[in-house]
Amino acid sequence: MKPENIGRYEVKSELGRGGMATVYKAYDPRFEREVAVKVLPREMLHDPQFRVRFEREAKTVASLEHPAIVPVYDVGEEDGQPYFVMRYMMGGSLSERIDAGSLSIRDTAKLIERLASALDDAHAKGIVHRDLKPGNILFDHIGEPYISDFGIAKIAQSQGTATVTGGGIVGTPAYMSPEQAQGDKVDGRSDIYALGVIVFEMLTGRQPYEADTPMAVVVKHITDPVPHILDVNPNLPSDLEHVIERAMAKNRDDRYATAREFASELMAVSRGESPTIAPVTANKTQKIADKTRQVAAPTRISARPEAKAAFPVWILFLGGAILFLGVLGGAGFFILSGAFPGALAATSTATFTAPTETLPATEAVLPVEEPTATTEIPSPTPEQATPTASPEPVAVGIGGADMLAFVANNEVQVMNLDGSDLRALTNDGVPKTDLQWLPDGKSLVYIAGKNIQLVEAETGRVDVLAAFSSSSLLDAFRISPDSKQVAISFNHKIFIVPFDLDAIRQVRSEQGFVNLKGCVSYTAGTSAAMAAREFRWSADSKSVAWLYSGLIDGRSVDLIRVVDISSCNAQNLRLVNEFPAQYFTPSGYGSNPFIPGYDWDGDFLFLFNTYIRNQGWGDLYEYNMEVRKANIVNPIGGRCCYRDPLWSPDKRYLFVAFQDVEKGFEAQTEFYYIPYSSLGTGATYEPLPLPEAFYKNTKEAPQPALRPVIQP
Repeated sequence: MKPENIGRYEVKSELGRGGMATVYKAYDPRFEREVAVKVLPREMLHDPQFRVRFEREAKTVASLEHPAIVPVYDVGEEDGQPYFVMRYMMGGSLSERIDAGSLSIRDTAKLIERLASALDDAHAKGIVHRDLKPGNILFDHIGEPYISDFGIAKIAQSQGTATVTGGGIVGTPAYMSPEQAQGDKVDGRSDIYALGVIVFEMLTGRQPYEADTPMAVVVKHITDPVPHILDVNPNLPSDLEHVIERAMAKNRDDRYATAREFASELMAVSRGESPTIAPVTANKTQKIADKTRQVAAPTRISARPEAKAAFPVWILFLGGAILFLGVLGGAGFFILSGAFPGALAATSTATFTAPTETLPATEAVLPVEEPTATTEIPSPTPEQATPTASPEPVAVGIGGADMLAFVANNEVQVMNLDGSDLRALTNDGVPKTDLQWLPDGKSLVYIAGKNIQLVEAETGRVDVLAAFSSSSLLDAFRISPDSKQVAISFNHKIFIVPFDLDAIRQVRSEQGFVNLKGCVSYTAGTSAAMAAREFRWSADSKSVAWLYSGLIDGRSVDLIRVVDISSCNAQNLRLVNEFPAQYFTPSGYGSNPFIPGYDWDGDFLFLFNTYIRNQGWGDLYEYNMEVRKANIVNPIGGRCCYRDPLWSPDKRYLFVAFQDVEKGFEAQTEFYYIPYSSLGTGATYEPLPLPEAFYKNTKEAPQPALRPVIQP
């Protein structure tokens, strides 16, 4: 029987059940959104140290900030049962997609490229997934893949060590690396092995090692050579053999040093190029009678002396040596005893009961903290000896950002997110709008008067991208997330054209934008097209939002309109949403019907501020486009006034400028960078450091722009 509530979350239905967890679909009334709540077994609390481990691992998982890792919103305990609250993933799992048929090598390479970056980010922080499998790779509503359940296996393993001498081994037999199966310490290369298994399955529709029992599958991972993927799917490129062989090498020293290396080689093969990293060396291989190529020799269990026979004698005792403590999930997640042979009497009976339930593709977000000093950090992944195989540096940031740009005293300013290295990039004193980073992260673009200008973040060198006549009206300029298009409001008309800097440099008039032959040239002359400003894009670059002055009951009011442009036809644009309009009336909207600043998470959540004082500072609102409701979320002691809210690149933080209304005319502009999941919790925040009275004009709009971390 499902509970009615778990914490503040209203349970709607059960999504799946297994030994490791039960997952519920629930509703979060505070933020008016659907979530997935994963409840861990009550039995785990029998260990008095479990709560300590649970909280520690939860914080470790929360330190993972990456756009391809499913975020954890909350963590808690209800009636003695620990639970995670995660983003509700609507797009299903990779397991379901594989069941529907094998994937193309191009699609596989693109998916692995995205996930590899997330894995390397986690490995750089000493965090190993330990149970990477298709069921833990989930898709959002636009089809972007995410890795879920980081840390869940570690928590389960910790519980296992409390009751089993020698420690527990946690994982799924079909994807378990040889060293993990033998109870050795694991590092990031264990996840790379699992990723290799997943790629094999994506391209063939079957797992590389299959057997009648999970125990037999584990043995194959330890002893059997890497299967030839071309034997299963001969239509694949021949170079793929070497890539799979390296990813799944028995000896982890022979594997790719980083997931990015694996992804890079896979992408090269998908383009018809040859891998640049040599396959596993021949001096660590043995001949297999029915194959002509060499494969890695089986790894022997170190707990027993090496047998002289060609076939390892210890395998005969595996049936009695492995104790399956419990199935932890519908996909075969389980715990083994820590010492493989010799850990239990040879007469022990091995049992394994696979449940019929399967955990759903709805998983995985908490405010970010660094791992605590007590967090167990696996040994780092060593570098490859081959120069071409050395690990790439991993970029760091908070909320997926590493630098803040903003406008102060009519100049473009930049600083680090801790307030250090504050400097002005411009010194012309000209008012500026639409500040944003170019995709390369090296320059910023903005509107100054009738010009679109660039400024280099490193040198401060300013360049005019486009200049227009004094009679022209240039209101907005915003580059799409995929860097392929740009939305421009020019002379009260909206143009969505290819983002080509060289082509834009040639434009001098409205006809110049028409000649760019963009996706949309919105020239209908309606009120929505007039005075359009402040564009924002959806995450998939298929929809655009803009702020404009519309008419309601003969009165000019600010509205935000969201339009689907995927048809690429100005006569067939689909209105997705428009607010506030008939849905709600924000504070102060009756006397000042303006929206001075807003931002979109690219999905369904908007942040905006109202107009109460100082020409554009007001209450901070969150608007949920799915349920068409809005709430005041004033995070600084519940007080007004805010301006120019901005989502972080990974959408887990929000930036906002604040002026304390209680200080009246003495209020100064302050900057805050706040974990989104902490809103409504009563948390207190410290402002980012700024010089005293930095803003000479407290009515000025900061127009912040966060630079996304550029992955190497």
